[in-house]
Amino acid sequence: MYLVFDQFSFFIDPDPLSQMEQLIHLKIPLQVIKNCTQDFNETNFIGKGGYGRVYKGTLTWGDHENHLVAVKRLDVTGFQGNKEFLTEVTMLSQYQHENIVTLIRLCDDNKEMILVYEYTSHGSLDTYLHDTTLSQGLSWPQILKICIGIASALDYLHNQVAEKHRIIHRDIKSANVLLDKNWNAKLSDFGLAKIGLANQQNTFVTTNHAGTHGYCDPQYERTGFLTKESDIYSFVLCGRPVCALMFHDERRFLNHLARSCYIKGELDKIIDQRIRKDIEPQTLQMFSAIAYQCLEETREKRPKIAEVASQLKDAARMIQVLDPVEKIELLVDEREDLQSKCCMSR
Repeated sequence: MYLVFDQFSFFIDPDPLSQMEQLIHLKIPLQVIKNCTQDFNETNFIGKGGYGRVYKGTLTWGDHENHLVAVKRLDVTGFQGNKEFLTEVTMLSQYQHENIVTLIRLCDDNKEMILVYEYTSHGSLDTYLHDTTLSQGLSWPQILKICIGIASALDYLHNQVAEKHRIIHRDIKSANVLLDKNWNAKLSDFGLAKIGLANQQNTFVTTNHAGTHGYCDPQYERTGFLTKESDIYSFVLCGRPVCALMFHDERRFLNHLARSCYIKGELDKIIDQRIRKDIEPQTLQMFSAIAYQCLEETREKRPKIAEVASQLKDAARMIQVLDPVEKIELLVDEREDLQSKCCMSR
């Protein structure tokens, strides 16, 4: 592991060779992957990202028996693919959390770069933001549960991975939030993540900003200075399913619009009509106040992610989403039944 220093701050850069040597126990033969995905058959194709394609598969190998998995095959011709592969493997093999996707196996045979993850049956959050055919959308309890999950994952990365280190994800967006069968959020795609020292105000500096345009902290885009608060800004835009569909493709302006409506007391203008009638006014006010703070242009004014997670849990308890736990499962199951009936009727 290398320590890289510049005039402003420094960050930790994992040594890729030593990391891969420590991950032999995770390696799986390419032929097993091909059997799992029926040789990457298009019928098993479930998605495409910036660095490769994702397939659904059934893994039977070692201690895995008919284990449903998601297989990401990175583009070996991409210049950044190798770097993303090594970073993703390093992060997910060392840091585990209930709201971070689990890395099960990896394969680098024949210069392939393949990652095998737990399968998340409800896909990505992005689907529910942009699919207008889902007339029921996400319920208010589901939205709170998902946002709490994302915040909990970020709290772990920023504050709990180690006493002296923190991780900045750097690409928080709805497409990188996966949802399991119980609608638990699973943060994924750590290829752009950075490990930094926790005792630095600016964990490190990068001259070329990375991440997805429209989700990025404007201060990071302007200056190249990256801090944990950059993730907090992106988190709010990522967890925006409460906003009307008409604004989903206007991320550059959504932050200004949302803050303006909050100040004027006109939140109804941006609330998705599919959930408007179901939202408890008091919990919406709490949710909006959190979003308003996280979207501050000046990063020093943004709250810490632990505070955000705590406040979201308070909002959830007000409608008995998390207390008792059975309540959220019942609400989710009811909404899932409605969504299924809606799909069957089309």
